Amino acid sequence: MNKAIQTWMALDELHGTLNQRLEKLLRARYALTISEFAVISVLDKDDGVGLTIDQLSRSVNLSHSAVSRLVARLETCNTIEKRSGDSDRRSTVVRLSEQGRVDYKGTLPEITQIIEDVLQGNKEKMTFSLT
Repeated sequence: MNKAIQTWMALDELHGTLNQRLEKLLRARYALTISEFAVISVLDKDDGVGLTIDQLSRSVNLSHSAVSRLVARLETCNTIEKRSGDSDRRSTVVRLSEQGRVDYKGTLPEITQIIEDVLQGNKEKMTFSLT
């Protein structure tokens, strides 16, 4: 089999395993989906000014409407805050609430452990070489 195809298949399998483990933890312990966690993670990196729905959409590789739905749900949980954009009142700016930031930081030890466990358990698959 072509080396590039083998690498792609190994990455896809690793991605699937990691997402399954993370999704299971996020749903059971925090009532979150992977996509919601991705939005929260992107907002945590933000400097507090906030991001538009379009910026979030590009960052997490989801459609504008999917991000809008996620944002609405996260807002009802007091995880994020929305406001109109300063320069364009038609745009919505989203940022992580203080409670959302605290909650996010609280998830990181378990999330990090799962990521490290999956990567450690798949070390042999992670020696990618396309040459």
